This record gives sequence, structure tokens and C-alpha cells, in this order.
Amino acid sequence: MAHCPKIFLLVLFFVGHVLASEMTVKIGDGTVDEAVAKNDSVWVRKFDEKFSLRFLCDYTLWSVWNTAYGNEALVSNSPVSLGLGFAYDDLFTLFGVSWDISWDFTMSLFLGSDEESSKIDAFETGLDLFPGKFWIEIWLSYYSGFSVKTEQDGKMVRRFSDLNFFEMYVSALWMLTSKDKFSPRSAYFLDRRQKHSAGSWVFGGRFQGNIVEDPDSLLTYYEGERVLSSIWGNVGYTYTWVFENGFFGNIWLDIGLVYGINNEDEYTVMPQPDFKTAWGYVGKKWSWNIVVEAEYNAFSYKSYWEQKLIVKGGILVVRRF
Repeated sequence: MAHCPKIFLLVLFFVGHVLASEMTVKIGDGTVDEAVAKNDSVWVRKFDEKFSLRFLCDYTLWSVWNTAYGNEALVSNSPVSLGLGFAYDDLFTLFGVSWDISWDFTMSLFLGSDEESSKIDAFETGLDLFPGKFWIEIWLSYYSGFSVKTEQDGKMVRRFSDLNFFEMYVSALWMLTSKDKFSPRSAYFLDRRQKHSAGSWVFGGRFQGNIVEDPDSLLTYYEGERVLSSIWGNVGYTYTWVFENGFFGNIWLDIGLVYGINNEDEYTVMPQPDFKTAWGYVGKKWSWNIVVEAEYNAFSYKSYWEQKLIVKGGILVVRRF
């Protein structure tokens, strides 16, 4: 955990170096970025390069509260991860629409186990498709290794557990009022350049499956594994501010209504808020952003009440070819 600030400082140093090299402008002869100068009537512009590489560094903190284990939070032990990805424009055409893709994979830096901690293993991977005004996402994640404060011999100690969560979902979001003037890709994927400030209402939904295993029997109601299936409906709004010299900022907020049922046929209906924001820079070849997002899930069943908060801070650097 002590290495986390150093890792982020190194990544930020790299981002700053990229930014400095990108923003060199020949003021004397009036040279400007050609991608901005051409066709100013277009609000969202594609780049000439179809392929891009993506470099990711994330800090993710999972917190789980469950009435089966008092009021203390179970906290993930594997917050820092590094990853790679790629994006490609115009991969294929279907139903008269060009489909673009983006794929990422990140994995925890802290793998393994010892006598004083739990087994730590975590990864995330996602495939994103962009047909027209839709954003379709297929996502897998696995987190193992949690700790919780508990009382032992009159003292508060930290107990470690190999509790693990496996999640998979397929989601589809529609940028309802974008009118070809807005794309979330410019802020979160950096494969588009948005030239003017704009936003859009967002509608969509997802199908999600969760599998939870507790091999240490920390939570007594987990016998074997718990399986949860859910259907989400989402509505929200997102807006991107475009500043000078390629800088931007975006805020995204949506609220979901979730119907979930577990493998004991207990069901729940709960609201689920989701917030994220991205701030960064889009250049001709290099781009970067810093993203902070928070997702809160709550499930109330006959036998227990569970809350989950996932907070993530990430740095993405993109190089187009």
C-alpha cells in the first residue's frame, strides 16, 4: 500500500511529459493543430488514425457492509492495478451502421498470499462497442481478498478473508439527445475530439450476474456460493465542457432501478446511483485523462441487508497510430 503514491507519481510524470511534448506550438508562423483547424462545423470529430493503444493505472476500493457481520465494512486489499487495451474504428458494418470497438484488461499489482493476510487476486476486463449513438459494454470483474475490523480479546484487530466477488454484465446506453454534437467517447475513451461543449440525456439498462464465495465462512449465510441475477433500467445526464488547447472536463450522473433475485428465490427492488467525472487532454497523437467514479449498490432481502460501494480513480493514456 505504501508504494501506491509512488506509482501514481510516476504515471503522472509520464502524463506531464506527454502533455508537454504535445502542446509545442510554433506561434511565430501561426502553426496550429490540423485536427482542430479542419471542418470547424463538425462538433465531434474522428481522427485519421483508426488504431490506438491504451495504458491504464487504476486505484479501486471495494467496501461491503452486510447485516450478517455487524456494521463494520469489509474492505478490498488489492487497490492498485495496471492494464493495457486497444481501440479500433470501423471494425465492421452491421444494419447500415459502422461499429467501433475498445477493449481493456487490468490486473492487480499485489498477487499472492501470506500468513498475515488473505489471498489477493483481482482483474477487470471490458469490451465496448459503439454503433451510432449507442454504447454497448460487456464487462467481467473478479475481486478476492478482503479485511474487516473485529473485536478479539478486548482489542480491535483486522481479520482477513478470501471472500471473492465475480461480476459480469451486458449494458446498452443510448445518447438520446446528443444530435451528433456529443459523444462520451471524447472524455472516457479519448478516441474522439469534441470541439464544443455539449451534453445528452442517457437512457439504457443492463443484465448483471454476481457470484460471491466465502471460503473462510466469515459470513455465515454464505453456504457454498451466493448467486444474484439482476435487471437494471437507467436514466441520467452527462455533459462535457471543452476548453482551449485540447483540455476538457465531463460529469456523468445516472440513477438505476434494479430488480434482483438470488439463488434462494429472495428478491429486491432498489435504486442504484452511479457518478463519474473525467478531466484531461486530447492531442493529435497522445491523449490522457483522469477519471473518478463511484457506484453504490444496495440489496435488501428477507434475511439480510447488503450495501456495496465501489470507488475508483484512474489514469488513462492513449496513443493513436
